[in-house]
Amino acid sequence: MTILIDIGNTSIKKCRLKNGKFLSRQHIDYSKENTQKIINFFEKDFKNNESFLLCSVVPEISKLITKNLNKRSLNFDIINKLFLKSMIDNKVNINELGSDRIINYLGLKSEYSKTKDFLIIDFGTATTIDIIINNIYLGGVILPGLNTSYENLIKSASLLNDFEIKFTKLVYGTNTKNALLSGSFNGYSHMINGHIKQFQKFFNKKFKKIVTGGYGIIFTKNSTTLDYEKDLTFKGLKYYNENYL
Repeated sequence: MTILIDIGNTSIKKCRLKNGKFLSRQHIDYSKENTQKIINFFEKDFKNNESFLLCSVVPEISKLITKNLNKRSLNFDIINKLFLKSMIDNKVNINELGSDRIINYLGLKSEYSKTKDFLIIDFGTATTIDIIINNIYLGGVILPGLNTSYENLIKSASLLNDFEIKFTKLVYGTNTKNALLSGSFNGYSHMINGHIKQFQKFFNKKFKKIVTGGYGIIFTKNSTTLDYEKDLTFKGLKYYNENYL
């Protein structure tokens, strides 16, 4: 069994992969100050002598986990972007490219093998839109994450303690919560759709548009042009595990 690990800026996800199938999925939110919580999250996997495959955008957390794996003499691999260089445009700074962004593209290769042009919208701590044309990763944009954008506002407003960002048909609100709800959902929708239209016009392409990440599901709820892939990063890690290791 292989433990697939996706280390983001504020959360860590893991999924057990056995005989090509995903088993249990788990995640934790974390802070860099509480490293013991991270180690505890993997303690059972350590004891079971599993093998591990890591995709990370946080080097210090990667080092923490691999240090513990080495201490226990466990097998592990970390995504090597150089293995994937042939599918990355030579203008892209591969050293600065987050491993998760190219791994997300790998997650599409099996299910969408006949499609060559993608926009991948990933709603994480930051929201990223990545561009793939003719099966080559060209780059993308990084936007403030939806929760990150509104977190300080929500925390500072005493009447919004239970506010939740979610799908809405409201165009505007007649109270503070609904005004914030319509503003957050519709404002973010317009921003994402604006980028999509700009890319389609600039490249003169009709892209296959794939959405992933926590808040992604609410933006695909009533959409006929956006497809949601919950396990996209894990699918990419599975593809990497089967084809590059």
